Amino acid sequence: MEIWDLTLFIVSTCWSCDFLTATHHEYTEPVQTDKGKVIGLRSRIKGFTLDSFYGIPFAKPPVGEYRFKHPQPPDPWSDVKKTVQLPPACMQLNDTFFPNFTGAEMWNPNTQVKEDCLYLNVWVPKTTETKNKSVMVWIYGGSFSFGSISLDVYNGKYLAVENDVIVVSIQYRIGSLGFFAGSTPEAPGNCGLFDQLLGLDWVQRNIHHFGGSPNNVTLFGESSGAASIGLHLLSPLSRSKFQRAILQSAGPTAPWATITREKAIDRGKDLAGKFNCLRESEAETLECMKKVDESEFPENDFVLDANSLQFPFVPIIDGVFLIENPDISFKNGNFKRCPILLGANKNEGSYFLVYNKGAFNKSHNSPIQPEEYMYELKRQFEHFPQHPTMINNFVLDAIGFQYTPWTDPRDPFLRRDGIEAAVGDFSFTCPTVDLAREYAAAGLDVYFYLYNHRSTLNPWGEWMGVMHGDEIMFIFGQPLDNNFEYETREKRLSKKMMKYWTNFAKTGDPNTEPGEERGLGDWPLHSYRGREYIILDTTFHDHNRKPQVGSAYKVKDCAFWRNYVPTLMHSTANMSDIEREWKLEFYQWKTNYMVQWQKQFDDFVKSYEDRLQSCSAP
Repeated sequence: MEIWDLTLFIVSTCWSCDFLTATHHEYTEPVQTDKGKVIGLRSRIKGFTLDSFYGIPFAKPPVGEYRFKHPQPPDPWSDVKKTVQLPPACMQLNDTFFPNFTGAEMWNPNTQVKEDCLYLNVWVPKTTETKNKSVMVWIYGGSFSFGSISLDVYNGKYLAVENDVIVVSIQYRIGSLGFFAGSTPEAPGNCGLFDQLLGLDWVQRNIHHFGGSPNNVTLFGESSGAASIGLHLLSPLSRSKFQRAILQSAGPTAPWATITREKAIDRGKDLAGKFNCLRESEAETLECMKKVDESEFPENDFVLDANSLQFPFVPIIDGVFLIENPDISFKNGNFKRCPILLGANKNEGSYFLVYNKGAFNKSHNSPIQPEEYMYELKRQFEHFPQHPTMINNFVLDAIGFQYTPWTDPRDPFLRRDGIEAAVGDFSFTCPTVDLAREYAAAGLDVYFYLYNHRSTLNPWGEWMGVMHGDEIMFIFGQPLDNNFEYETREKRLSKKMMKYWTNFAKTGDPNTEPGEERGLGDWPLHSYRGREYIILDTTFHDHNRKPQVGSAYKVKDCAFWRNYVPTLMHSTANMSDIEREWKLEFYQWKTNYMVQWQKQFDDFVKSYEDRLQSCSAP
C-alpha cells in the first residue's frame, strides 16, 4: 500500500509523543472503519514499528441537544480523517491543591478540555501476525470527575509493542456532564457508562480493520475505571462485548461507585440551583441547564460538603445499564462468567488523606497522637457510608477499635498507618478483595495480586508508601522510557507486569502465552478456600526468582467491612446520640454506681443489724 510521508519537527519532550528519538515519520496506510477512513502515525519504538491513531470519533459530540443524553454514533465522513493529534479531555478542573507539584499535576489534562470529547486512541504493533491480535481496552480512573486518555501515563505504545497486543483507550464523560440524572429520558443518567459501552461497540465493529480480534477483548482499568469495568461485568448490555477483565484497585461494590437515582436527582437539583436553573418542571430545568456554558460545570460540580472520597456525580442504578444494586447482583449470581485478574496496592488510602487536610501532610511524616486518633478518623469517615448520612458513633468506635495498633497503641506512626489502612480498605482494597471472593466462589478463574513496590521516582512523602495508582506507570511501561531514570530492577518489574497483563489478555492465564501449557506458572489461581495471591515488587531482579505468594490478603479486615459493619449499622440505625448517651449512663449506673450503692446498702444493713443485736442483748 501507499505510504503517506510526513515530516514532523519535534519541540516536545513528553513521553506521550511517539517521536521521541527521531524526527522523520510517516502516516499509516488509510484504515477503513464503519464511518470512514482514518490514518495515523507510524513510528519506531525500541526497534519495533507502531501505528498510533489518536482521536478517532466514536460518537457524535455530546453538546447542545445531546447534553445529558446517552451517546449517539457519529455521522460518517467522506474524506480520509487524520487521527494524529491527542484528543481534548472531557470537561474537568485541574488539580490545584498542590501547585507545581509533579505528583499531582501529572494527572491534570495535557490537552484542551471540551464537552466535545468522545474519542478513542488505538496503538497497533506491526508484526508478522497481522490478524486477530488480542485487544486490551483501557478505562481510566479519576473519581468519575477527572481523567483523560491523552495523559502521558496512559500511553499504550510500550504495552503494545513489547507484547504484540492492540491497545485501545476510550474517553468518556465525567462529572455532572457524564453522570447527571433526572427522572425522564432527557436526562437518563449513566451517560459516562454508555459512552464506554459505545466505545466497546466501536471495538466490536472496527478492530478487525486494525488487525485485532473482536472475540479476544480484555478490559483493564484502575480506580473508578476498575469500578466501571466491574459494572460492565454486571450489566446485561456489556457482557457480550469482552471476554476478560482486569480490575486495579476497585470493584463495583466500592462505596463510592454507585448511588440511587433519587440521590442523584437531589444532587442534580443542587447543581441546577447553582445555575439559577431550578424550575417547576424537570423539562424547564434541563432546558435552562443546556444553555449553561460547558466551562461552568466542572467548577460547580462539587455540590457536596464532604471529603475527597465522596464523589458527587457517579453511576446510578437505572434499571437499564444496571438492573439492581451490585451487592444484589452478586447475591443472585447475575454477573458475567469470565476470568478476572485484579488486585490492590499496599497503601491505597494515603493519597486521599493528604487531600482531606487535617493532620496529614505529604511533606512530613504526619504522626497521629493517641488523643488525636478518633478525631482524625472521624474526619475521614464523617459521612458514612455515603453523603449525606453522618457516621454512627457505634460504627466509628468499631472502626477505631479494628484499626488501633494494639501491639503498640502509643506509637503515633502506627496510629497514622491505621487510619490510612482503614480508608484504603473501605474504599478500594476490600471492594477488590470481595469481587475476587465472589468470582472464586463461583468457580471462575481468578488471579489476585498485591502491588508492593514504591517507585524510586515517587515524589510523594515516604510515609505514603505504595500509593493508589502507583502501578499504572509499570503497567504501561514508563520505566522503559530512557527519558526517565528508573533503576534496572524497575525496568524488569515493568516488563514482567506487562507480560502478566498481556498473557492474561491473550489466554486468560497471566503465566502462559498462546500455545503454552496452562497451570504451570508462578502465579497461582485465587481459590475460594486459599485466597492465593502474588506480591509484585522488585524481587523480580533475578530472572529465575519466583514471586512471593501469599494467602488470604486482608480477609479479616474485609470481613469487618462486609459483615460486621452493616450489621452494626442496622442494629443501631435508629438510635439517637441522646439515647446512646442514656444507655451508656445506664450501663455505668448498673455496673458501677448500682454496685457501689448495693455495697453501701449491705454495709448499712449489716451495721444496723449489729446495732440492733447489741441493743437487744441482756
